[in-house]
Amino acid sequence: MIDPFTALSLAAGAVSNAKKLIAAGKDASSALSKFAGCVADVNYASEKSKNPGLIATLTGSAEQQAMDAFTAHKKMQALRKEIETLILFQHGMQGVEEYKETLRKVRAQRRKTLYKQAELKAALIDWTIGILFTLVAISIFGGVVWLIGKKNGNW
Repeated sequence: MIDPFTALSLAAGAVSNAKKLIAAGKDASSALSKFAGCVADVNYASEKSKNPGLIATLTGSAEQQAMDAFTAHKKMQALRKEIETLILFQHGMQGVEEYKETLRKVRAQRRKTLYKQAELKAALIDWTIGILFTLVAISIFGGVVWLIGKKNGNW
């Protein structure tokens, strides 16, 4: 998974490439598949920004991520409409429906693999930070109790 703006720039390049290939009468499936992956990444970032992780919340970058995802999502909608128009002129309404079905498949496949890995990694980081924070808090509490006990002559 990549960040929304990188995905957006890759998608813009894929749209440009697809336009050139379609204008030349060549197969644009590789450019369209790259675009489909970028669409899935931007949609995932948009969904993820609605429920930011612990680190994003603590660092205050959750708002920035949400704005980035929103901006990329809106720009991606325009690119998506442009691609669908190209496909409509080239292959008709049936081609647009096939393209939308391909997008659904790519999104489902990425959700199973790539996004699942990213979510597991984020959960692992969140749990590690939580456990470290708890251990530090317990250590500080234990140190304070020991210092108080030492001062009172209990040990």
